[in-house]
Amino acid sequence: MTRLSPPANTIDKKTGLNAGHQLIVCDLDGTLISRDHKLNTADIDALAAAREAGITVSICTGRSIGEALDIIKPLNLSGPGVFITGAAICDLATGATLHRQAIDPVVVRELITFFGDLGHAVLLLVDAPENPGPRYIMTQHGPVHAASEEWFLRNRMAAQIVEYPDDHTLACVLRLGIVVDLPQSADITAQLTQRFESRIKFLALRAPAFECHVIEVFAQHVDKWTGIQRLCALLNIDSSLAVPIGDDVNDLPMLRHATLSFAMGNAAPEIQRAAKHVTRSQSQAGVAAAVEAVLTGKLRHERGPVHL
Repeated sequence: MTRLSPPANTIDKKTGLNAGHQLIVCDLDGTLISRDHKLNTADIDALAAAREAGITVSICTGRSIGEALDIIKPLNLSGPGVFITGAAICDLATGATLHRQAIDPVVVRELITFFGDLGHAVLLLVDAPENPGPRYIMTQHGPVHAASEEWFLRNRMAAQIVEYPDDHTLACVLRLGIVVDLPQSADITAQLTQRFESRIKFLALRAPAFECHVIEVFAQHVDKWTGIQRLCALLNIDSSLAVPIGDDVNDLPMLRHATLSFAMGNAAPEIQRAAKHVTRSQSQAGVAAAVEAVLTGKLRHERGPVHL
């Protein structure tokens, strides 16, 4: 891979693109890692080249820091990163939470009742300021879905099972969710929209291996782009100089709003259409191709996504 210094931080008057980008932000699942949690050597080398060229490299993932630290160790990153789809900013070296955006506890109570009445175990991701570091709590409203069981097993995580969370826990919930089979999903998300839309942000992420949706709820203004904006503020970098790379529904805000963005070749068509460019798939080291395009400046600006 060619290793070049980034061009000066100026705006191209014809395209509106920044000629010199200061931050590359990568999603994990489906972008940097496959289902086996492995990183491509070419991607590791490319991100190292970006850092050598003076570009900051960070992570923006739906995972918690505890589910990501071991995976990103080969990248040798430091500084802040975006976790829990923008609900938390954590230190990449130590795992310490630098910023957290909790859901209104009144809304959390209502959501637990809503999901619980439908017979679903409710999974809460909690991060308390006095005991930093996210932990999972699960209610006893229903059986644990097979997809949840595999996720905990593969990521060596555990959940504390409770009948109902205490008041302090309810005030520290960064994400709340359930796992539902696909036939149930449309009706539940429609009800969720009708009852809570003005007070929350939620996603329905498909888990193809189980033909189910993971429905995740966050505070009203939480998404990956607002997380990147907060990350940029901490790094003293203009958010227009950030380059996100992603592949899934939770990546849409950052792909749409960034001046320059890349969707993975393995992303669904609607995800690719939201990005400025489409790189190769994860298995073909698409991150490396995107980074090389940024470093060499060989990018075109056209309507719709441009495939590398």
